[in-house]
Amino acid sequence: EVLTSISQPIKLSDTESLIKMASTSLNSKVVSQYSSLLAPLSVEAIMTIIDPETATNVNLKDIRVVAKVGGTVEDTKLIKGIVLTQRAQATGVHRVERAKVALIQFCLSPPKTDMDNQVVISDYTQMDRILREERATSSISARR
Repeated sequence: EVLTSISQPIKLSDTESLIKMASTSLNSKVVSQYSSLLAPLSVEAIMTIIDPETATNVNLKDIRVVAKVGGTVEDTKLIKGIVLTQRAQATGVHRVERAKVALIQFCLSPPKTDMDNQVVISDYTQMDRILREERATSSISARR
């Protein structure tokens, strides 16, 4: 009740106030010395994913922060789109225009082969059966 009584409504079109609020919030964080750089970027990122006329809430899962090795906070920039971290294969293509891009929700890297397999044989009859199946499989592949 107390917070509701002292709160003041703000319009999402008032970017100056939004930047001030973001800066105030960042001042209590480790990056407080960079609040003048990060506050406008934060407001711009949120304003990019919402409709200011109808929005009542923001899904922050729609914004992703990607840290790159070797950069500094001053190198921070807002990318309106998708950041692909995988490098292109050596195809010789340097520029593509009007490309169609598919968004895939799984890892693009080839899976690693699982080489840690173990066969436990506790009886001679099991060993005999495995040897027969091996011979049958090898004779089928030899005929091909």
